[in-house]
Amino acid sequence: MKMLTEGISIQSYDGHTFGALVGSPAKAPAPVIVIAQEIFGVNAFMRETVSWLVDQGYAAVCPDLYARQAPGTALDPQDEAQREQAYKLWQAFDMEAGVGDLEAAIRYARHQPHSNGKVALVGYCLGGALAFLVAAKGYVDRAVGYYGVGLEKQLNEVPEVKHPALFHMGGQDHFVPAPSRQLITEGFGANPLLQVHWYEEAGHSFARTSSPGYVASAAALANERTLDFLAPLQSKKP
Repeated sequence: MKMLTEGISIQSYDGHTFGALVGSPAKAPAPVIVIAQEIFGVNAFMRETVSWLVDQGYAAVCPDLYARQAPGTALDPQDEAQREQAYKLWQAFDMEAGVGDLEAAIRYARHQPHSNGKVALVGYCLGGALAFLVAAKGYVDRAVGYYGVGLEKQLNEVPEVKHPALFHMGGQDHFVPAPSRQLITEGFGANPLLQVHWYEEAGHSFARTSSPGYVASAAALANERTLDFLAPLQSKKP
C-alpha cells in the first residue's frame, strides 16, 4: 500500500532545515525520485506528481524549496493574486541555495530504508532549470526537466553532465523565445548524455493538468518518455 507522509525534516549543507512530502511505493526497495517544484511551491500539482510516480513503483521526495523564504508555500496558479506571489518568490529565489537543498534531499533519499540506492530528479519550470544544474553537479543517476526557464544561460555547464538527463520543452513557450530554443538545442547537442524534446504545439506548463496551457497529447508523450527514461533505475543491476 502506498503512503504519502508529511512532516519530514531535512538538513541542508548550511544548517538550514526544510520540510518535504514523501511518498512510499507498495513494494520496496525502489528507486527514489526527488521532485523539484514549480514556482508555486509544494502545491496540488506537486502532490499529484508524487502520487503518479509512487503508482509507477517509485519512492518520491518533494522538498519545500521555498522554505528559506516562505515555508509551506502551496499556491494555486489559477488565482491571480497567488500567481503574483509566486512570481515574486521566483524572482527572489536563490538558485545556488536551491541546488544545495536539492543535494540534501537527494542524500536523504538515497539513504532511506525503502531506497534501492538509485535516485533521479524530476523538475518542473523552476525545478526544470534546477534539474539541469543538479545534473551538472553529478548528484543524481538521472535527471528530467520539464520546461526549465533560463537553460540557455547555463550552457557552460553542459560538459559537466556525466549522467543521462532528459528535458521536455514547449516549442511555443513564451519564456523561451526562438533564439533561446536554438541555443539550447545546439548546446545540449554537444553532450550525448543530454536529450531535449521540443513539443511544437505546446507552450509553458503544458504538462500541468490544471494549467490553461495544458496540452494532453504533449503531456502524455512527455510523461511516457520520462517513465521510459527512468525505467533502468528499477533494474536490480548496480
